[in-house]
Amino acid sequence: HADLADLIEMLAPEYRKLLIEIIRAEFDPETLATLEEHVREEVIEQLGAADVAAAISELDTDDAVEVVEHLDDSVQQEVLDAVPAEDRALLEEGLTYPEDSAGRLMQRELVAVPSYWTVGETIDFMRAAAERDEDELPEEFYDIFVVDPRHEPLGRVSLSRVLRTKRPVKVSDLMAPGIRPVPVTMDQEEVAFLFRQYDLASAPVVSEDGRLV
Repeated sequence: HADLADLIEMLAPEYRKLLIEIIRAEFDPETLATLEEHVREEVIEQLGAADVAAAISELDTDDAVEVVEHLDDSVQQEVLDAVPAEDRALLEEGLTYPEDSAGRLMQRELVAVPSYWTVGETIDFMRAAAERDEDELPEEFYDIFVVDPRHEPLGRVSLSRVLRTKRPVKVSDLMAPGIRPVPVTMDQEEVAFLFRQYDLASAPVVSEDGRLV
């Protein structure tokens, strides 16, 4: 994705348009999220709202929000109108958070399980979600979040630890406590500091009432 984005950015505008037409049918959606903003706008204009909406629907929500957030209002609305209703609702919610906030950066696809579940139930849940292929699971993830009945994060368990543990064990017995929730309105600089300071691979983003979002 990065290599293709670099190539598209290096080309003169007339050759860029030619390349996009050649690869239009096989255009990789993740390339959109990698392009520089000014080039992305040109590519989106050339692809058209329908093709861009189809591409956005295949992206994780954090990448999808990044693609649409800086578009001109009229283009943004045209693209959003072409996105399926469920995906559009997530994107529109993401766009309501302040620019450069955790709410804009966060990925909505995650794995959260109740504290009373066992390792076996957790693995079965993930397998069933993958078989349904409904984008319930992130494409790549490292942590499973353990939540209480109000969907507030209690702790996290690494995916590797779940896979190494016997099925009857409760995830609450495995989870690392002392989790550091990130408010949706936290500025991205503060988020970056937390990740550096505590060597985080992921962190739960929570709403004002503490629910995992």
